[in-house]
Amino acid sequence: MLKAKDLRGCYPALITPMMEEEGQIVVDIDKFHQVIAQVVDAGVSGVLIAGTTGQSATLTHEEHVKVVVEGAIYARGYAAGQGREIQIIASAGSNSTHEALDLSRRILLEGKVDALLHVTGYYNNPPQEGLLAHYKKVADVAAEFESSVILYNVPSRTNSNIEAATAIELAKHPAIIGVKEASGNIEQIKQILDGTDREQFAVVSGEDHMVADIIAMGGQGVISATANVWPGEFQTLCNLALAGEMDKARELQEALMPCVQATFSVKNPIPLHHILDSKIRLPLVTMDQLEDEKRRMALEKIDKALAIKSFPHVGDVAGPRTLA
Repeated sequence: MLKAKDLRGCYPALITPMMEEEGQIVVDIDKFHQVIAQVVDAGVSGVLIAGTTGQSATLTHEEHVKVVVEGAIYARGYAAGQGREIQIIASAGSNSTHEALDLSRRILLEGKVDALLHVTGYYNNPPQEGLLAHYKKVADVAAEFESSVILYNVPSRTNSNIEAATAIELAKHPAIIGVKEASGNIEQIKQILDGTDREQFAVVSGEDHMVADIIAMGGQGVISATANVWPGEFQTLCNLALAGEMDKARELQEALMPCVQATFSVKNPIPLHHILDSKIRLPLVTMDQLEDEKRRMALEKIDKALAIKSFPHVGDVAGPRTLA
């Protein structure tokens, strides 16, 4: 069971690589292993499997569970070969409570993960009372399996916000150990930090451009899409900020901004699938399928980011990781 004090550092929100097979777009497990190996090589604290960046919305439940189970086994084995451990977080969220409970049970029964990430109620946009009831049920299931839950607050995708008072109340549940905060609302994040105990509840950034600022306020790391390609840089960013080296952290954060802008140059994870040479499943499309001007602007940002050969305070860890 992952505890709040151990939720520290960088957790790449891994893409789920795909390939074309007999006219269908299917999960590419071999390339998924390559992605995992490269972020583990970069020294990240852990990984998130089958989240938004991992195309969870386009995976069947069978694919979702398979990706989590096989990814967790491979990541643990690969890290063990380097003489270390790695934390595994699996996305299991849904806007339907019974579906979230079912997926959580299937993942916890079939795969050894340290924590589950659960998003808010997208589309149906429940009231705060509904979010409280939903997350308590999810956390009760996690507790049955001696696992834990991380809240995921991303109103830009869900139109559903976990208010500070709700997060503070949920933090009282022993199985709810933290929140991935992607609201972009600094005041709300400050209220959550002020109202919770760092030993019991961690706040990690869900916004790749705000990592240094959130850690400076008391946060503990980031679950990052951009870290698929720049994992060592984001781990270093977290390490610097957690060590109180805020001038260096902010300098590195600024240097990473072109990488963040490239990652989100069009809807995530389209740019990452382009950089890492992977197919993608509808209704997402490849870069080649975008209209000309949109594609041109996105490719300019990607090329600019990939041209950066070194980052301040990172040393020989710098540079994008591309797949063979």
